[in-house]
Amino acid sequence: MPTRESRRHLLCAVCWVLVVIVVLLAVIIYLATKEPDCKDDSSSVTIETTKYGSIDGKQVYRYTFKNKNKIEVSIINYGGIVTNILVPDKNGKVEDIVLGYDSIEGFKSNGPYFGAIIGRYANRIAKGRFSIDGVNYTLAINNPPNSLHGGVKGFDKRVWKSSLKDDKLILKYTSSDKEEGFPGEVITMVTYQLTDNNELIIEYSATTSKKTVINLTNHAYFNLAGQGSGNIFEHKAIIKAEHYTPVDSTSIPTGQLASVSGTMFDLRTAVSLGDRIPKVPGNIGFDINYSFGKTGWMKYGARLLFQQRFWRQQKHTCRPPSINLVFYPEQK
Repeated sequence: MPTRESRRHLLCAVCWVLVVIVVLLAVIIYLATKEPDCKDDSSSVTIETTKYGSIDGKQVYRYTFKNKNKIEVSIINYGGIVTNILVPDKNGKVEDIVLGYDSIEGFKSNGPYFGAIIGRYANRIAKGRFSIDGVNYTLAINNPPNSLHGGVKGFDKRVWKSSLKDDKLILKYTSSDKEEGFPGEVITMVTYQLTDNNELIIEYSATTSKKTVINLTNHAYFNLAGQGSGNIFEHKAIIKAEHYTPVDSTSIPTGQLASVSGTMFDLRTAVSLGDRIPKVPGNIGFDINYSFGKTGWMKYGARLLFQQRFWRQQKHTCRPPSINLVFYPEQK
């Protein structure tokens, strides 16, 4: 007959077995419900670093990403400019599908903001004035009568600190208090990543020492037929937005949020830009902000299509707080 001591040892053993079972069940449940890790540990993407000239005595570097599908993306740390995106068609012919210049000299002026980070504030600020907590701030009027894209020397005209981490390029810039008239010191980080799924991922973050305004974006111009191939009238566009923000004669939003239904701004199904651009009111084409009016991931927010010898497409995927998109196709 078991002694009291042996029964106690048996009970302890059973308790430990139950604990182990509970822990194993917890691990199994966690693994079964855990969202998949988006990181592709088998990424074949490489990054090559080369010198790309200098500006204001500071060395500028070009970082060229290459993935397994023979797509190449080049970015320089001057303005975070995407200088090239080389994409092969189905027949293997490679085209550069973003507009830009062939050297640093062209990007020094860069009036169209080709491929650049825009900040502190992308788009226009009416009459170059705003107030926060009763304090008025005045900015340079570089797009009369408004301030545009961060002022005379915005983020697009700065040499950013750069570093590589795994398969990502990280750019960092510290904007001093009152730079271009904006309040607060702002530390901005922009991360670039090319994936083997042919995605170019650009992520922005910023911290500030005081209340301020900030609106960051990239200003790349795409021609999916290839740079130098003429206009984009043979492209088709889709923007899955139900509303847009009407603007006044100086391109400042009026404060309204209008439905795209029944207007030339309705691009919820594929529309030929050659057919639609001439019909936009005012004969000025598109330069409009679309509002998606929802949060959460979207499979794609916008899509640009081109079909001649092949299809190429460019997608813009949205997640909070990226629920707006500015559509600005050049008509030239």
